[in-house]
Amino acid sequence: MLETLGSDMECFAKNKDGHHVALCGKIGGTKEQPIQLKHLPKGYMVQEDNVAAEFNIPVCNTCTDFVEAFSIMRGEITGILDKLALTISDNASYSFDKTELTHPKALIFGCEPDFDAWSKKENRKPFSEDDTLRTCGGHIHVGSNIDMVAGVRNMDLFLGVPAVILDNTPASIARRVLYGKAGAMRPKPYGWEYRTLSNFWMFKDVLVEWVYNQTKRACEFSDQITIKEGELIQACINTGNMDIAKSLVEKYNIEMPKEKYVKPVKKAISTYHFSKTNLDELLKQHMAVNVA
Repeated sequence: MLETLGSDMECFAKNKDGHHVALCGKIGGTKEQPIQLKHLPKGYMVQEDNVAAEFNIPVCNTCTDFVEAFSIMRGEITGILDKLALTISDNASYSFDKTELTHPKALIFGCEPDFDAWSKKENRKPFSEDDTLRTCGGHIHVGSNIDMVAGVRNMDLFLGVPAVILDNTPASIARRVLYGKAGAMRPKPYGWEYRTLSNFWMFKDVLVEWVYNQTKRACEFSDQITIKEGELIQACINTGNMDIAKSLVEKYNIEMPKEKYVKPVKKAISTYHFSKTNLDELLKQHMAVNVA
């Protein structure tokens, strides 16, 4: 069962001309010593992470608390950036001008490894030929008494798969090449940190609520994911395969946010027949395309 939920969230900043500005040396705080916002309860913290701003929320026990915490921190980050004549960017990745990457902190990336819940191995450090590309994640801190590996795999199904549909901007697709692979996680004393999603869900309360509810469902899901469907889930997330995402959303009746910008999934996939045979065929098609 889901017991607690927290998050650390990264976001970029831009000026009035839309130029993305590195925040190194402008906000303060580090991962080792984040800044506690003194006018707020313990757990509301900010820090610099490479060129991005990062904020933390307190541990939450209810969906209402989780949504409220994000609403508060969106306001705080907006206020902090406003004093610098900047605004929040909703890009999950961005290739910065090299003039913005001269600060030593702009070249420092988190060195703590993360792991793959499917292979149960440490993930390789990502590499990009574009050395100006930076990314933003929306990490979820799950406090739960269920098996960690099963919990992360379930979150891939109920969060990572529908995020392929919801989070499909060019910036988010570029991020997925480096970060946000299926099963990305870190073990924690309270449970685990789920690291697959970008920051796309921080910008609207309806998406924050959706993340809470989907995490709760993942922690309550008792069916065992088969090897074949595990392969489908990984293929879906790692390559952004929309057909597989729509198939799994329909088969498992995965909730989608009630938002105008979300395309009607049922209409888009009404021609599919969700038998095991069809799922096998989708995987064969996916493998054929990626091997060719």
